[in-house]
Amino acid sequence: MSLSITVTGGIGPVMERMKRAMEGLIRRTADLAETEMRRRAPVRTGELRRSIKKRIDVPNLSAEIGPGVKYAIFVEMGTRPHVIKPVRARALRFEVGGEVVFAAYVHHPGTKPQPFVRGTAEEVRRRIPGLWLEAWR
Repeated sequence: MSLSITVTGGIGPVMERMKRAMEGLIRRTADLAETEMRRRAPVRTGELRRSIKKRIDVPNLSAEIGPGVKYAIFVEMGTRPHVIKPVRARALRFEVGGEVVFAAYVHHPGTKPQPFVRGTAEEVRRRIPGLWLEAWR
């Protein structure tokens, strides 16, 4: 048993349609990823969410979506317990219960991971088949 496929009218029109569909897929996927990542990003000040940007390179069929703040990796992956020491001063200054406190160092308990980028990637990956069908149509 075999399957025979014949393309009539030359390969050019088929390849052009395929290229347009791929470009549409890149755009739709990038839009979805940007929206989903912003939705999933934890919000304290809003800076992390506002820093999420997308760059689309249609001719090379690629896109990059992600946060632009340096601390995003620590939000995504979490941190282990660690000591915080002053860098440009003799002491750390912060408020606890409305009181100003000075300390030579503090023991930070660490933070739990909040995998908003990983969650976005999993959701986008799950929706790729539907995005492809939309782009092809």
